[in-house]
Amino acid sequence: MAAHPTDAERAERVAGVRARVDDALRDGDGDALAGLLRSDAAWVSADGVHDGDDARARARELAGRGVAWQAPQVSGARAVWRGAGGTDAFVAEMRGGAVVWVAQLP
Repeated sequence: MAAHPTDAERAERVAGVRARVDDALRDGDGDALAGLLRSDAAWVSADGVHDGDDARARARELAGRGVAWQAPQVSGARAVWRGAGGTDAFVAEMRGGAVVWVAQLP
C-alpha cells in the first residue's frame, strides 16, 4: 500500500501552478489567474460560494486590483497569499496543475 504524500511532496507537485498564480498576481493578469481555475473550482467569499464564470470573474477582479503580493505561505497543496498592504488575502488549494478552490478573506 502506498504511503500518503507528505506536505513537502504535495507542495512540490503544485509548485508549477503556484508559480503561475504568483506570476498572474505580480503582473495583475486577471485572465491568467482565472485561467488557472479548474472548471469546477469553487470561490468562497464573504457573500457566498461561487463557481464557473462567477468564480473566474472574481479571480480577474482580485488580480486586477494592483496589489503588491507577498510570497505565499505554503502548506502542502495549499497556499496563502497576502497583499502587502494587509487588505487582501486568499487561500487556494491546487491539484493537477490547477486551482481547485479559493477562499477569499474579507
